[in-house]
Amino acid sequence: MAPLNVAPAQSIVQDRWERLVARAVIPEPPERVWKALTSPEEVGHWLAVCRGAPAREEQEYLLDFEDGEFFQCRTEVATAPSAGGRGVLRHFWRWAGVGPATRVIWELESVSGSTQITVTEEAFNPPSDWRSWNGNGWPGILDQLSGYLRTGTTWRWPWRRMGPYVQIELAAAPYDAWDVLSKPEALRYWLQRRYGDFTTGSKLVLVMGDASGTVEMTVQRHVEPNQEFPSYLPWLEFGLRRASWPVELGGKLYIEPAGLDRSLFQVFVDNWENVPAAVQREERQIIARFFRDAMVRAQQLVSPRPSSSHPHGWS
Repeated sequence: MAPLNVAPAQSIVQDRWERLVARAVIPEPPERVWKALTSPEEVGHWLAVCRGAPAREEQEYLLDFEDGEFFQCRTEVATAPSAGGRGVLRHFWRWAGVGPATRVIWELESVSGSTQITVTEEAFNPPSDWRSWNGNGWPGILDQLSGYLRTGTTWRWPWRRMGPYVQIELAAAPYDAWDVLSKPEALRYWLQRRYGDFTTGSKLVLVMGDASGTVEMTVQRHVEPNQEFPSYLPWLEFGLRRASWPVELGGKLYIEPAGLDRSLFQVFVDNWENVPAAVQREERQIIARFFRDAMVRAQQLVSPRPSSSHPHGWS
């Protein structure tokens, strides 16, 4: 006899692939644009301090913004412009060294004495705001490169209002991961809280993990799973205070899907424009390092535990 019930259907793939493409024409020959794109000294003038050599294939380097945030990069292909004016630089980069890796492709082509530069960024299961953040950012980056080549002026962007913005992938679905990470006993580990919890209105004292002391986090709003349209995902808004700051910084901690049974855990901090310039750079570095390390601890907390390689007699 046939069974009355059958095994329920289940999802087996929930992936998303995205691509951004931006283009500019720069009134310089391809060889000059390539040098600005790959020379560590020149990259430091228009993008970020470059620690390493972008034109060395299979080598890693850093693009350091000197405020605690950086790209960790690894070059796949570095083909300088030939006699025909075509060149390709292809690399991976990972924000803060822990975010999802994306592939970036710079293509140079000679066009009527100028250089057409096309940059493509490809991502697999990126954050939901990836197109707005990175999509709006690439034309500005190409304009910075063009402006530097045109005038020789350093076009590095000034301190940003937001930062750090740290992302890390977790080996668990969003609801499961949030359930683990939001427990008071878990906060003691990954967020290094001395006391307090994620209840709205609660104040947590967080140990920075070095000689820089503590930071006070005030939970302004905690939205639990299945509570708010349209995503029904959990998130938390908070304020941060330290003795050296005259104002409270704001921030958000949130999670979203990143493929089947995986999630992307994210945090960002804002309101830096109201912190005095004399302390802002050093304090940004401290906060960026703290949240980067916290995200790594969160990843470790929800990662599957390895099983014992052989039985033992311990009880």
